[in-house]
Amino acid sequence: MILMIASLFSPIYCLEAYATTNNQILINEVEPNPPGTDNGTEKVELYNPSNTVIDVSGWTVSSTAGRTATVVINEGTTIAPKGYLIVGRDSQQQWLDNIDEGIAVRNELGILIDSVGPFSDQDNDDSTWQRSPNGQDSWVFSPSNTLDNAANFGSLVLDSESPSLITSERPTQSPEPPLPSANSSVKITPEIQKSQNLTMSFIDVGQGDSILVILPNTKTLLIDGGERHSSSKVLSTLQEHGLSYIDVVVATHPHADHIGGLIDVINNVNVGQVMDSGQVHTTQTFEDLLDAIYNKQIPLRAVSEGESINLDPTVKINVLNPPASIPDGSNNEAEFNDNSVALKLTYGNFSALLTGDMEERNEARLVFKNATVLDADVLKAGHHGSRTSSSLAFLNAVTPELVIISLGAGNSYGHPHQEAMDRISALGAQYLHRTDIDGTITLFSDAGGNISILTEECGKTVDIFEFQTVCLALQ
Repeated sequence: MILMIASLFSPIYCLEAYATTNNQILINEVEPNPPGTDNGTEKVELYNPSNTVIDVSGWTVSSTAGRTATVVINEGTTIAPKGYLIVGRDSQQQWLDNIDEGIAVRNELGILIDSVGPFSDQDNDDSTWQRSPNGQDSWVFSPSNTLDNAANFGSLVLDSESPSLITSERPTQSPEPPLPSANSSVKITPEIQKSQNLTMSFIDVGQGDSILVILPNTKTLLIDGGERHSSSKVLSTLQEHGLSYIDVVVATHPHADHIGGLIDVINNVNVGQVMDSGQVHTTQTFEDLLDAIYNKQIPLRAVSEGESINLDPTVKINVLNPPASIPDGSNNEAEFNDNSVALKLTYGNFSALLTGDMEERNEARLVFKNATVLDADVLKAGHHGSRTSSSLAFLNAVTPELVIISLGAGNSYGHPHQEAMDRISALGAQYLHRTDIDGTITLFSDAGGNISILTEECGKTVDIFEFQTVCLALQ
């Protein structure tokens, strides 16, 4: 059996909210359930912490729970230095849900500026969610509504026409999933539900990488998509999990065995944002990916060390690589692997390090910079188990209990290389899983660090209770 923890809902009255790294405008206060009935008078207050006037013409404020609704800020609207702007709807139609609502602000180019939540307010009263006075990302639910106070009130933008429900952004109905294959161990769920577990699927795309991450609040992250011909496996995995929307797609670097499958994913699934390493290739595959992103009008931005991906307030997703400045430029193919986007995910006592094809040079850079940051329970070994990655110093800094290698059986590169396997063996990790042997590897973890691993080909489940292991054969 798989260790799974049932989802429970309880009101939260003080929480850490998720927020983007771009703080030129902050969501400062949210009123999801004003006095009276739900009639569209919900409000969101924006704050400009800078010392300059910011033009927010054409910016959007969107709800993210259930059916989404978007308010477009009027042309010519600005927010004064240290000033406020209140955004609402002049409508009888509710646009903010009063249970687990999230709010996102994007600029006129569609780039995410700030996002917060989830917020709940089931009472029709004056209480609002307010950012803490120190400007950090902690929020309080307070009966002291400041939206109408003269000190805070700057101006009110009411949008009566544009905030139609946009069901295509996050559909509430998922398409009918396909029947599972005969050897599939992944249970098909028609609609993803909130959980106390973080789920990671290391998808068997042959000689390539693709990792699906489903966060406890149901937000999703897809890291790479394998080769172009692997897209069907990625799409079927999304359907098995009841997904027709991906919040963030990450292309770790522009090699075809990582980005090829993303083209059909983007063409067939709604995607909120794409992030990459900022490296530029001249291949047709890379150009096709850019075309797909452009045609769907999906925001694209490069990320580097020190940034974070904020999707769930309970999960930290930190970018460790590439370095902020790529020494040899963004179009040096010899450095594409080493400058892969590397992510560290932390959920309570559980952590995972996902390194793309990062190689020994940047592994050494990270060890020298701050080796303690690398410590993780799960390591996705770099570059398909190549000798150019998984250096001993790096492995000793990560000290993983579980190592996962994504690669194709009988590949022409000879992966995994024996040198890398010997170093992993010397490390003493308790568990090693390979997609060429195990097929798709799905991992579930709660915040306490209890892990279950479900393998596709071997037909078995491993339950790891703080890494005290029991292995059970599926009946």
